Amino acid sequence: MLKNILKSLQETSDIVIEKASELNDAAKEKFHEAKEQTKDKVLSIIEEWVELLPKLMALGLEMTSFGISMSLSPCMLAELKGKTDDFNEERITELLEIHKEDKSIRLFLNVIKTTFVLHKKTNAGMKDDLIVRVEVKLSPEIKVFIGQPQLT
Repeated sequence: MLKNILKSLQETSDIVIEKASELNDAAKEKFHEAKEQTKDKVLSIIEEWVELLPKLMALGLEMTSFGISMSLSPCMLAELKGKTDDFNEERITELLEIHKEDKSIRLFLNVIKTTFVLHKKTNAGMKDDLIVRVEVKLSPEIKVFIGQPQLT
């Protein structure tokens, strides 16, 4: 009787191990598929921003640097430079109206607008240089600096 119970436990244990192994293999496959889909999505977003850069330069910005980082999470980096005088509140409002159908340009302009509003609240003097750093990756970032950033 004890032998039968031990044999039954061994068979059950073997089945559980086999099923767990199958689940593990399925989970690995799902994870790999998700990783590839995410990478494809990020590359697609990068491509969209690469196509957007000429439009941003047409707004009066000069691209001072551009780079691509390939890793588990690919990234496009671009730095654009302009003059703060060329992006006053009235001009940004005008540009937002012109580009009201383009979500990415609106995002870009709204970050600049918000930076100006918050900078004004600091009572700091306005610098001539407007620096915009764009990092397009799994979670894109737009960084705007008034003056030459000493931050990295």
